[in-house]
Amino acid sequence: MLAAGSGLAVGGAPDDAALEASLAALAASGAPHADLALVFVSSDAGPRAHELLHAVRRATGARVVLGCSGAGVLTERREVEQGPAVAVLVARDERLVVTPFLLAAQGPATGEEVAQRIGPTVAEGGCLLVLPDGLGLRPRALLDGLHEALGFVPVVGAVAAGESVFELYATDAARGALAGVALAGLEPMIGVAQGCMPIGEAYVVTRADGNVIQQIAGRPAREILSDAIRALPRGEARIRRAGVFAGLAMDPAKSPLERGDFLVRNLVGIDQASGAVAVAERVRVGQTIQFQIRDAEASREDLTATLEALARRLGGRRPAFGCYFDCAGRGQELFGVADHDVALIRKHLGEFPLVGFFGNGEFAPVGRRNFFHNYTGALVVFPEA
Repeated sequence: MLAAGSGLAVGGAPDDAALEASLAALAASGAPHADLALVFVSSDAGPRAHELLHAVRRATGARVVLGCSGAGVLTERREVEQGPAVAVLVARDERLVVTPFLLAAQGPATGEEVAQRIGPTVAEGGCLLVLPDGLGLRPRALLDGLHEALGFVPVVGAVAAGESVFELYATDAARGALAGVALAGLEPMIGVAQGCMPIGEAYVVTRADGNVIQQIAGRPAREILSDAIRALPRGEARIRRAGVFAGLAMDPAKSPLERGDFLVRNLVGIDQASGAVAVAERVRVGQTIQFQIRDAEASREDLTATLEALARRLGGRRPAFGCYFDCAGRGQELFGVADHDVALIRKHLGEFPLVGFFGNGEFAPVGRRNFFHNYTGALVVFPEA
């Protein structure tokens, strides 16, 4: 039987807070000890990382302990975006196969290196949790290398964040490294809220070169973008405070297209003379595109839709535990209220052990391909049997 629990401690010395959070997590799980402990901390904890990780191990008995610093941390109880805090999640299950790894700072980590560390087990079901440092990170190369070595394995996680950035592994902190763990034996369910709402209509790209879209549905791309903005209710007012993005459909066979079917990417330039629009991703002729906006209202709607879809997939089952990786650009800064995302998660999926942090970019799949995202919330849950 899967046992899991989370704990959160705010304020105090980092090692004391880690002990408090770990004891609470283990007590909530009901297990005598844990197989895995995930630890996310505010960046002030760096100098006491060795002591706090020993405290986690002593309290939980977990053989695998890893995590990183965040711009804030969270559990199902609340989000802590300011001040010292430690969040811990523990899990134990005889079916759970846990393979941790740490790639030290010796140049950008590659997917081939990660695949060699974890072996083929995770490719047979499960997911890969990655917690990299942003220093020297090449997300696309990492994900492409993993796909080439293992085929499609869902990758979730986020880039460590905070005023002082570090990764946690075993009993020490590392900088410029990639910490991670392969989890096999349990079925993961993943949702990624890209914080956007489609505007206008979905059309096919009819002329493109690399990342530059010249024509959509036979018309200059800028004209389609202008039509989409005009079609948005309260468009002018919302556009002034919202970002506008391109949504690229990932599955050419899917119809109709819904929110989660698009990879959202920045617009990086518009040529007024030709009407071409450049986006931060390669685009192919024949690909479907729909423009998107991102503001608090769109982000709330997108997260709600993501959680409703996960609830349908769960079919009444309760998540045994989960991880939520939230962008540091969301939270109170975007929504104007505390605990916005975890409150929505509780509302739609119920109360279950959850841990996560506010990071500098998120990893999650769209369709059957893994991507690196910004301004998103990436949730992975493991349902009860």
